[in-house]
Amino acid sequence: MKKLISILLTVSMLLVMVSCGSTTPVSDTSSSQEGGEWSRSGYFSDENDNMLSISFMEDIDEPGWYVGCMLGEDAIEDSYGDVLQPQGNSLTGKLSSSGSKDDITVTITEEGTDGVQLAVDGGETYHFTVTEMQEASIIVQMNTEGMGMIAYEEGEAVPEIDPEHPYQSAQINLAEPTAYTFAAAPEAGYVFVKWTKNGEDFSTEPVVSVQLDESADYVAVFEEDPDWQNPVMNFIGEYQCDRAHALVECFGKDEAWITIDWAGSATETAHWDIVGKLDPETLRIDYSDCTKQIITYDEAGEIVSQEPEYEDGTGFIVFGNDSSFTWHEDQSETGSDMVFEWSFEAESAVE
Repeated sequence: MKKLISILLTVSMLLVMVSCGSTTPVSDTSSSQEGGEWSRSGYFSDENDNMLSISFMEDIDEPGWYVGCMLGEDAIEDSYGDVLQPQGNSLTGKLSSSGSKDDITVTITEEGTDGVQLAVDGGETYHFTVTEMQEASIIVQMNTEGMGMIAYEEGEAVPEIDPEHPYQSAQINLAEPTAYTFAAAPEAGYVFVKWTKNGEDFSTEPVVSVQLDESADYVAVFEEDPDWQNPVMNFIGEYQCDRAHALVECFGKDEAWITIDWAGSATETAHWDIVGKLDPETLRIDYSDCTKQIITYDEAGEIVSQEPEYEDGTGFIVFGNDSSFTWHEDQSETGSDMVFEWSFEAESAVE
């Protein structure tokens, strides 16, 4: 029963991901649709309770077949969905993960009179047969107001909130009353205030257990924390290391923006732009998507050119308690870290 309820939830959530279209389920698996030779659609399952749904998407820029599936024990972490285009009598393409798992590439073919086979590129092959789906009679919407994250779990277990892949909204479709536990957590610089149900105050506890026996709208409300200070404020300023100059500024509620300029000559400078979150415990910033460009000047000091070298740089910066920081650049040609000493405080921070 848990798996059945979860697929109703998962299929609903996956369809919401394609918010610019609508689906037209086909109950007759032999009927035809526009978009190639593929025609088999509906809900499918296998002997291990893996689930699959296939439906034709009409009202989108690129019509195609929407495929949603749950493969494995974790209904959220192992859920995938996307629009695939037919290639002859098969559906082939990438399905995006709805959780933290990697996307998968699949090939779906017809099997028997009404079943389908789903083969994961580099993985397992699943054999599905048609299954009947209970119609959802309880529809619960979950949303956020302000900057925060939510999570949910069937039963009384406290759901884990993944800050790397957070939910700000969700929909739970149920065929019968079921107990769920909701959890809410604020983003940096915000505080949790309350849960509301259908616009009325419901609870001031971030974790609540709820018997979902009717359709309802739940909202986790967050407000800005007036006492919040970006932890990078303790380190803003200008730093120097030989011919390299660094400027550390605050960015948003909890990030740092660090620019580093290294003068290779009187007419050429390497420039890095680094954005990342500071871990208050380790005083370390692990970053990615750093950009580096080479800036060339003329004799008058005017910029002649700005040539990008890369836009996906990685590395880390660690602040010390002695007004210094160490910079490790994964792309460094020398392979050595640079230690920057504080020179003076910056005049302003970036909001």
